[in-house]
Amino acid sequence: MRDDQITARRLRELLHYDPATGIFTNIAPRKKVVVGSVAGSLDASTGYWMIGLDRRRYYAHRLAWLYMTGEWPAQLIDHLDGDRTNNVFANLRDAERAINQQNMRRPLPGTASGLLGAFKKRNKWTSNVRAFGQIIRLGTFDTAEEAHAAYLQAKRKYQPGCTI
Repeated sequence: MRDDQITARRLRELLHYDPATGIFTNIAPRKKVVVGSVAGSLDASTGYWMIGLDRRRYYAHRLAWLYMTGEWPAQLIDHLDGDRTNNVFANLRDAERAINQQNMRRPLPGTASGLLGAFKKRNKWTSNVRAFGQIIRLGTFDTAEEAHAAYLQAKRKYQPGCTI
């Protein structure tokens, strides 16, 4: 833990976290803070809920982990349903980067098909999935939707981090 990070004890002095809703509320009076109000705001650039405490901003999902377990997450916090704003504790897991990336639900910007796992190759569509350090070629398809469907099926089979 970094010296400037908030502790679980201090977090619980300032905020209440409801694990069923994923919402933090303010419980201690502070400058410009109303007791009982929802803590934090949505960061438009990242899509994550952010909370400012003791002159530092934190991701709410990481604070939720700290609040519930008493420890900072060892790795990344993955939202199982892919919704960055859903901080319900049952929707969060401490996961390594590779597992977190296996839970990706949207294609990278600029993907021609607009679908995850479907790539244009000449006049057809192709799909591959990465598993066990290798690329598994799934085939060539007539439509982007067929390539996408094959990708999702293989993703569920070969990537343990996938929750789609």
